[in-house]
Amino acid sequence: MVKETKFYDILGVKPGCSQDDLKKAYRKLALKYHPDKNPNEGEKFKQISQAYEVLSDPEKKRIYDQGGEQALKEGGVGGGFSSPMDLFDMFFSGGFGGGKKFCRARRRERRGKDVVHQLTITLEELYKGSVRKLAVQKNVICDKCEGRGGKKGAVEQCPTCKGTGMQVQVQQLGPGKFLNLIDNSSV
Repeated sequence: MVKETKFYDILGVKPGCSQDDLKKAYRKLALKYHPDKNPNEGEKFKQISQAYEVLSDPEKKRIYDQGGEQALKEGGVGGGFSSPMDLFDMFFSGGFGGGKKFCRARRRERRGKDVVHQLTITLEELYKGSVRKLAVQKNVICDKCEGRGGKKGAVEQCPTCKGTGMQVQVQQLGPGKFLNLIDNSSV
């Protein structure tokens, strides 16, 4: 039973539609409302993209179908937590998209800085096109330690974050609780 159909309505599909139908509807609407083609419809394009992002991901779709848009914002059906351990469990034991999957997603976001290099070209080269070779330095993972910083088993796991690279800090101020995620790599 689907609690809310707003995202389905935005894409013009029924709740029981296939992933192929969902993708076709998204592509059709994305072409129609893309800001490059239709500059006045930027907000509509954002809604279409958000709806597709939720409905194309099986876990997000399940949460949305069971609890609506509010459940997505709260991190799952029911929302809220009664103790700091509930909050910790939400992030590391499956309530927020599945245990270590959350930690991996956070690590995947960390990437190197964008490389910017200035080139001087003529208007003719810009118009006709040209090929240039550019030498760029790149950091690679060490073959010996595989990026661990030492031999396998020689480096100890951090007792605070258990190797996730993130600390969860819960503070209670009055009736509300506040969550801080601290990236250990910046400390």
